[in-house]
Amino acid sequence: MLFTKRLALANLIICFFHCSDICAQKAVPVYQEPRHQQVLFNRYVRVIDALIEDGDTSLFHIHAEPSAFVMVKEVKYSNQILDKEWTTMSFKQGQSWFSSFAAGPSTHRVAAPKGITLHAFDVEILGGYEKGTPSTWEPLVQDTLFLNDKCVGYRIELTKNAPSFDFKPRGPMVVVLVNGDLINIKQPDSRVNIDVESENYGYIHPGFSGTISLKEGELASMVVFEVR
Repeated sequence: MLFTKRLALANLIICFFHCSDICAQKAVPVYQEPRHQQVLFNRYVRVIDALIEDGDTSLFHIHAEPSAFVMVKEVKYSNQILDKEWTTMSFKQGQSWFSSFAAGPSTHRVAAPKGITLHAFDVEILGGYEKGTPSTWEPLVQDTLFLNDKCVGYRIELTKNAPSFDFKPRGPMVVVLVNGDLINIKQPDSRVNIDVESENYGYIHPGFSGTISLKEGELASMVVFEVR
């Protein structure tokens, strides 16, 4: 009986310190979480590069703005919504989605297994692009991942036989090169001329035409988010 009481007391102490540890973690906005780096911020978007590696766990962080997400690597990881149990999440490379958070902010933390890297981009939509009208607007390409009144997600591939993609002036766009060879984004009228490596991003300024092209190699697969 004494052993049973001591065991129960030990379990109670462990639970107390575990709960105290969680309660002590003040949830922060996603862009202030140390493993979620803000790499671009303007009136239209906030681009967050999330990298969690080798058994590391993020702080509890808050997603509040309408956001487009893309997983750069195929991954299976642990996810815990505040006040809920841990669950397992699984995503394919290049999998993308949009969350409006219209019902309210979401607070969670994530943990990468040992030897695994979780790499994703979170593009918060902070403001709409007011040029043009809904009646004249058309998607950039037909291969749309999602489409709503705030943002459109596209999948674009460049190959040896189709090494470039031209676009006319339209809303701001974030290009994430999920995998493949080096690409170049050029907008001559805005003096933009940047190279984007695999697992990195580029920004297309609104209102200027331009070209996305293969700079090296024979294949590039990208996800593009356009602000409406």
